[in-house]
Amino acid sequence: MKSSRALALTALGLILSILACQFPPGSTQPPPEVVPTETETVSPTETSTLAPTITDTPTLTPTVTMTEAPASPLPIASSPILFNFAMFTSTEGWAVTRDEDHLLRTIDGGDSWIDATPSGLDVVLSGYTTLGIRPFFLDAETAWFTPNATAGGVLYHTLDGGVNWTSTALPFERASYYFVDLSLGFALVDLGAGAGSHYVAVHRTEDGGATWTVVFTHEPGESKSLREGGSKNGVTFLDIDHGWIGGNIPMEDHFYLYYTVDGGTNWALETDISLPSTYAGSWLDVEQPFFVTSTSGYLPVRATAPDDNRYLLIYRSDDSGATWTFQNGIQDGRWVDFYSPDEGIIAAPTALYQTVDGGLTWTLVTTPGIPVGEFFLKVDFVDSLHGWALTTPDDSTWEPLNFYRTIDGGASWDQLLP
Repeated sequence: MKSSRALALTALGLILSILACQFPPGSTQPPPEVVPTETETVSPTETSTLAPTITDTPTLTPTVTMTEAPASPLPIASSPILFNFAMFTSTEGWAVTRDEDHLLRTIDGGDSWIDATPSGLDVVLSGYTTLGIRPFFLDAETAWFTPNATAGGVLYHTLDGGVNWTSTALPFERASYYFVDLSLGFALVDLGAGAGSHYVAVHRTEDGGATWTVVFTHEPGESKSLREGGSKNGVTFLDIDHGWIGGNIPMEDHFYLYYTVDGGTNWALETDISLPSTYAGSWLDVEQPFFVTSTSGYLPVRATAPDDNRYLLIYRSDDSGATWTFQNGIQDGRWVDFYSPDEGIIAAPTALYQTVDGGLTWTLVTTPGIPVGEFFLKVDFVDSLHGWALTTPDDSTWEPLNFYRTIDGGASWDQLLP
């Protein structure tokens, strides 16, 4: 299961928000009534505050040999600048270019990238300077996204790695998506923000995005179970009933995590998460939980301590999100990825840390082949051997963006881009 990759995209948006910019506010009007829509086929054009225990990482022998990738009907992207990526196997994955105008796919482990962007997207810009492609990836073949548009929304969906796309008119705009499987999905729709509040609606589809039903929406002058106050980061669902929305509110030691057990109609604040005393007085930004199995999941929480130090705190659940237990944390942690119930990677500014005990302890991952001082922006492992990292030598401009791969668990790294 690749829930961490799906969540990873929303999480990177959070990192970009913290380090760079904020998305513009949206409309305060609720969405119109949902009606079924027709689809058309589109052809492509192209922690505790203690430092983690540092030990040597053993050298692992790769068991998979990289082979020549099969041919694709899509064009090859020439020297793309990757800004976001999600890998699903040792050879297959997705990426988005830095300008968010191109959606790419690899079938050879990142040695080359295919331009899987559907055609005709330039006509929907009309006033925007970028398409703003921010997809949800379910697996190596399946993706959904909505490009920027001045009026209305359109959902693009592929089941074959971008060779063919369908486009569906939406009854809402400005949404982030989470799909549980090929059919069941949810959209968290931004209805606007102001005066410390963030208004949203939750829509559900059970046919892969062809039709949508409103399950929750804020209304002017009405108080709802999902409070208007606070900023909502995104939505995650484990199944048709159980879901979570994380975010933040300007209060010390407050976990802004709401959950539903009835498919999003009603929400309740999670109140049984404990914050270690060493982090008392921190401002907390709760990211979306992600699940490695149907029962095992992780909840990343960003903590800004009273001394302005920042930590990435890791909580674990082994009961499908019913309870969350603090594991550990990494100072200045930027990105976390678990590829099994117990094994995961955290990217700190200039180092990678690995856990094999569910986040209780972390060890330094060697990075020979990556220049000393490179800043890690994202890391993604699909197993204990195969991983990829996006880095930059300049943490203020993020120029250039470099892309690396390891096939031996970090014992060596090869630069693939630029």
